[in-house]
Amino acid sequence: MGTGNYGHGSIIKGGGRSVESNGEIGIILKKAMISHDVEEVKNAGNELYKRGNFTDALSLYDRAITISPENAACRSNRAAALTMLGRFGEAVRECEEAVRLNPGYQRAHQRLASLYLRLGYIERAYHHLSHSQQNDITELQKLQTLEKHINRCADARKIGDWKGALRECEAAMLTGAVSSPHIIACKAEAFLKLHQLEDADSTLSELPKLDPFPSSCAKVKFSGMFSEAYVLYIRAHVDMAFGRFETAVAFVDKAGLIDFGNTEVSMLIKNVKLVNRARTRGKDLFNSGRFTEACVAYGEGLKYNLSNSVLYCNRAVCWSKLGLWEKSIEDCNLALNFQPNYTKALLRRAASYAKLERWGEAVRDYEILTKELPGDNEVAESLSRAQEALRLTRGEPSGIDRIRASTHSCEPQTSNIKSRNH
Repeated sequence: MGTGNYGHGSIIKGGGRSVESNGEIGIILKKAMISHDVEEVKNAGNELYKRGNFTDALSLYDRAITISPENAACRSNRAAALTMLGRFGEAVRECEEAVRLNPGYQRAHQRLASLYLRLGYIERAYHHLSHSQQNDITELQKLQTLEKHINRCADARKIGDWKGALRECEAAMLTGAVSSPHIIACKAEAFLKLHQLEDADSTLSELPKLDPFPSSCAKVKFSGMFSEAYVLYIRAHVDMAFGRFETAVAFVDKAGLIDFGNTEVSMLIKNVKLVNRARTRGKDLFNSGRFTEACVAYGEGLKYNLSNSVLYCNRAVCWSKLGLWEKSIEDCNLALNFQPNYTKALLRRAASYAKLERWGEAVRDYEILTKELPGDNEVAESLSRAQEALRLTRGEPSGIDRIRASTHSCEPQTSNIKSRNH
């Protein structure tokens, strides 16, 4: 799957064309697209596939299937091109169709076994590997090792061993499950629980394209939850942590439709909606200047999601509007505990320190912010003011005094000059 010989020349994988043979490829495409011979079209697609031109190869396989919809080999080849383009859900569907058309088609079974291994669906991979007449010991060993790591991931999740879960996720991916949705989601959940929110968010961006989701995997479970629902469940958690409450609601509602009997999903549906309602009410109250009531509303949301840094930061802004700088700092600290690089919380805390004339702490936060926001003039000016105030409280000369002292030290001593002249 993706490690074969792509031919000669300068190849860009994933649909690129060989710089050396654009004209030749154009001739192959033009000729095949007007042909009505399924074998000729399929063979032309195979030639482009070998050269690494997967998008063009896919077009030719589409053409071949239009000519002969019942041709299992064309379906299987189309699945290979889709796999190389990262369209795994469609690839599985095409391979399954090839097997339906020709149940004894070994190549399609092998492709499905490889696809399911890549996606982390162990039982399905075993099923298709067993239908292959080639007794591939290496693939079987891979599957057995992968099964062990996936089970360990689920066990680590149950006991909250998130560092262990991360290790097992990495091991599963190294074994071959590089595009497994539930392994990627488990990795993101581990990062989330370890308060590494940016890592959790970026991990979810690695989720494969599974549209449509393979019907053959609809009932596959991971850690007691349907795999598809688990992915949506984690996406909802991460979106809520970042304050993307509306998308969190959409994801968790979809998870509920897929796995409506699951306790974890049901609990999250309830919590996400209550948190979102509290956040919306808090925002409306804040905008109308009712800051005390807004604090209460955000506090209600935190009852259902104690680790939500966005709600803590929003409440900190309300405290600052009420002149309660210590409370504002407390909530900023809580927000930063869960999201250490949260710049809004750092800005709010730095401003609150300044209001309390705690210049050392203010300078520390503004120095961090200048690194996080290097082009922000307002942050740079705030840092400068805080540094100046800190120097004054320490009894050090101000910036202007230092300039004057420096200028004075550079003035010529006229009396000495006169004495030397005489």
